[in-house]
Amino acid sequence: MQNEEVPPKLFEHCLSVFAAMKKNATAVQIEGQHALVYEGFLTRLFSDLQLATPYYTSVMQRLRRMQCVRQLSRGGGNSPSRWELIRDPEWDTFSTAEQKRLLGATKLGQLQGQVTSLNSRVQNLEDTMARILNQEAS
Repeated sequence: MQNEEVPPKLFEHCLSVFAAMKKNATAVQIEGQHALVYEGFLTRLFSDLQLATPYYTSVMQRLRRMQCVRQLSRGGGNSPSRWELIRDPEWDTFSTAEQKRLLGATKLGQLQGQVTSLNSRVQNLEDTMARILNQEAS
């Protein structure tokens, strides 16, 4: 971490929830690939970690946004949910995801996102045209 930045509690909660999920996960095959899958009741897991229920949505959204987890099946009632564990949460990924979330919440941030997207599309078009012209020249 740069500038001695202290991670927010939400990031710490993401770390502890992911670690608990990983501790209880099993190795399985998904689409021919090895994967680590947590199967269980996340509300109970949050309770075991002594995290308030309102953190559930925030923590799981951040873990998904950081591409740490992917939901394989929803739970409900007596049925547990299933989550693929993709990678451990990292501060840089969390910080970047938070900045994108905050920027997207403002009109200026939305406009910046549109400009970035359009610039990317123009660059892709220019690259494609260059490849076509190079093929014709050969």
